[in-house]
Order: sequence, then C-alpha cells, then structure tokens
Amino acid sequence: MSEPNDNAICESTANDIATESKKVDVIESANEGADIVAEDVVPAYSEFSDATEEDAPSAAEEAKKGPEESPAQVIPKSEIVPPTDDKVTPGPQSLPQIEVRPTQEPKVSEQNAQQKALSNEEVTGHTASLWKYLPIPSHEPEPVPEYINGTVKFPGSKVIAARVRGKKHKHEGTNCDDWYEVANYERITFIAVSDGAGSKKFSRIGARESCKAAIGFLVSSFEKLFTGKPELKEHLTLALTDSKCMEACGVLAGIVQQSVIKAHEAVEAAFYSRKTNPEYEKVLGRGLQFKDLSGTLLITVLIPISEITKEHLVISCQIGDGMIAILNSEGEFSNSMKLMGVPDSGDFSGETDFLTSSQMKSIESLQHRTKISRTIVDTVMVMSDGVADDYFPNETQMRRLYFDLVVNGILEKSSKPISMATLTQAQMKLFKRIPDPLVYPWVNDQSVKIPIQNTNRILESTGLTLEDLWKDPTALNLARLELEENEKNPDLSEKLKIWLDNYVERGSFDDRTLVIVTM
Repeated sequence: MSEPNDNAICESTANDIATESKKVDVIESANEGADIVAEDVVPAYSEFSDATEEDAPSAAEEAKKGPEESPAQVIPKSEIVPPTDDKVTPGPQSLPQIEVRPTQEPKVSEQNAQQKALSNEEVTGHTASLWKYLPIPSHEPEPVPEYINGTVKFPGSKVIAARVRGKKHKHEGTNCDDWYEVANYERITFIAVSDGAGSKKFSRIGARESCKAAIGFLVSSFEKLFTGKPELKEHLTLALTDSKCMEACGVLAGIVQQSVIKAHEAVEAAFYSRKTNPEYEKVLGRGLQFKDLSGTLLITVLIPISEITKEHLVISCQIGDGMIAILNSEGEFSNSMKLMGVPDSGDFSGETDFLTSSQMKSIESLQHRTKISRTIVDTVMVMSDGVADDYFPNETQMRRLYFDLVVNGILEKSSKPISMATLTQAQMKLFKRIPDPLVYPWVNDQSVKIPIQNTNRILESTGLTLEDLWKDPTALNLARLELEENEKNPDLSEKLKIWLDNYVERGSFDDRTLVIVTM
C-alpha cells in the first residue's frame, strides 16, 4: 500500500466509523485530505436480508493447498552438467606426484565455482516445452469452458475480462476452477470473481453459482433501493463525514454484505441439489460434501459520484485470496493506487478462507471484510490469486501489472500515438535499449509462438523505475510497436485472454482471472 501523504487516500478502520451493528473501512477522497471519525452509521439495510438461520452442513474451512511441483521447475537431463573428476592416478610413466596441501582446493571445485546459476528466463525457456495439453475431461459432470472472455461497454464504464485454464489444469487434463460475472445498473458497475479451491473436485460449481447469485442480488437490490429512495444518490455526493452520506454508505455496504450471504446460500442449494446424484459420487469415489464446492469470492461495486472529476464510490467485500486494486492513472505515483481487499489466510501457510465457511453467513464476520472508498479512480482490477500471486507484494506490484497490461496493448496509459516514422532522436535511442518481446510456445499448441512484453525486462534494460514509467509512458509505447505490427485481433478481451494464457512467471501455473473496469 502506498505511503500516506497530504494528498494520499485516507483510511479509517472499521471501528472508527461503525456502530456495534455496522463496521466498514472508509477511505477518504484524495481531495478531502483528512482522517474520518464518524459515530453514526446505520445498520445494514435489513429489508434485503432473508438469509436462513440454519447452519450450513460441515462448514469447516479447508486448507487451500498449493499445487504439486510443476514441470516448470524441472530442467531437462540434457541440460544438467555432471560433476567432473580431475583426479589422476599416476601410472608408471606419470609425472612426479604433486603434494596437495589441505588448504588447496581440488580443480573440480574451481570449475563448479565458475558455473553460473540459470536465470529465470533460462529456466522458463527450458521448461516451456515440457508442459502438456490435455483437454477438459468429458466424463465429469458440469464441465466448464477453457476460456471465458468479453469486452462490454456500459454507460460510464467499459469492462475487459478474461478467465483462462491454468497450465497445471491443462497438464493434468482437469477443469478450470475460476469464474466471474459482471453487470451494470444506471452507471453502477458490479463485479464478482471466484476461485474454486484447487483441492476440491467440484469447486468450479461453487465458484460459478456464487458469482451468479451475488451479482443477481446486487442488481435487483440496488434497483429497488434507488427506485424507492432516489435521494440516496444525492446523499452520496455530500462530504464523506456528513451523516446522510455515512448513512447511505452504510445502507449500500449492507447490501454488498447480504450479496455474500446470498452467494453462500446459492452454493448450499447447489450442493443439496446434487448431493444424491451418483455422477458426482462416481468421480469422487465417495458422497458429495458441501466443502467440495469451496471457493473464494471478491465483490466490487463502482458508483460514479462525479463524471467530471472521475470520483467514484467503491465498495468491496473479499472472502479468501485474490486482489482488488483501484487506480487513478493520471494521479501522482505515490497515491495513485489503493488495495480494496485483504486476502484471508487460514491457520497454516497457503490456507485461505472460503465462502462455504459458516462465518460467511454472519454479517459481523463480513463487516470486517468490507471496504469503502470515495476517491478519483479510472481503472479497477479484480483478480484471482492466479494473477495476484504473480504480482506480489501487491502494495507495490499492482502498478507493474497495470504496466504489463499497457505494454501488451490491453490498456492505454497515454493517448499520444507513437510510430517508427515519427520517432525523435531521443526516442530512437531509448527504443534501441528496449528488449525484444519474450516468445514462448503456446501450451495448447507448441507450434504457435506468442510474443509477450514484460515490464520488469524493460526496467532492467533501460534503467528506468516504475515511477519513471508512471510519469512518462514513452518506453511502454515504444515497447508496444513490435507487438502492434503483428497484431491481428483488435478485441481487447481477446488480447487479455491471450496474455493471461501465455505470460510466464517462474512457478506460476494456476487458473487466471482478471476483470478490468475503465471509466
């Protein structure tokens, strides 16, 4: 998270702004510049709550185990240099033996010391061809597509989204576990992303049903609310410390929390409707359990406050890992980005909380997972951990993710066009320092090669920093030139899908989902 300064986004904890019945994190607008301490936030909007009082069956949290060792960690035997043995036993015609004192190192050690460790690029280059592609199994019930993507233009926003099956799932011939849903109502944008637990065979069902239920509830509830109380929109434009604004924020946060409960109930219903189906038992070798549908859930709601200033009210609620990041691409580097989620973690390393936990039926538990921000924002990124973990620590590396999207033609950092014919002498000098794109074989078809630009490589070769790129994206635009020459598909979601499916990070092989909203 960015270090605060006079213009930074100000945040108060849940306890600072909440009564006993309502707790959310509230983040002050960058233009306000003052901490908030509010006493009167109304309880969650109970009119929309019809959650069952019954406890879910066996809702114990399941550890989210990391994948087994990936082929990406294996170096082919042909590339392994065996140790050498330079000891020679003198024969009858040998030169006189030389005394080797204990302080002297044998020649083999000198050779080994000269050997250099393989770079990340060398390792990934060696292992790229080792990944297998196996299709989604046809014998399992409810298979899901390998890819889901789309570009949608809503009033006031554009959504670019893609979900791809991870390399590990392709290698093993298993289903993708991620899902996402998006919707819009009167310039309000709703996003839901879920990552099914990798250790659970049918977690994809829970991921899909939770996203659909949450988005459906949010749209219908916001429509009902703003139809019945249109004055709430005006209240949201008041100072964040104003009691009417705080009350409106509390009502909206309550609806977001109720959407999580509705998602939990939907997963319960999905479990009970399949519990006695022998198809699932045949795959599992046992009866279907509720935890077999475990998954995360990230909810984000974007409400425009001012079209002129691009100020938005952002409400989020996060269950499990993944990340939600909001950016002001025209703001100062130091306070241009804010994380709107905190990944849950279990008792052990690699664990995460899941929606199937009984805690996720409790408003009190969800209050601590809810954040509210009113600030200037033009880009929102909601992602599963298959992307978030590749850009860790998120507090600093979310901007690198943003730059990777820019340099690969998915987002625009600057509207100034650059072509080879119009390059200045300084731009040409910089262009010569930019590395060529990395090219790796596509897992699905090794004969297809996909070029990918990488921000880290650009920084290393040019000596620039992330802050330098933020202030002047010329290097990013120059790095795009070679990609644009061979660009065949103008659809942004297709670009995003291809990039998600093919960018290479050492040790990265999970499903990847990324939903981008630009205003």
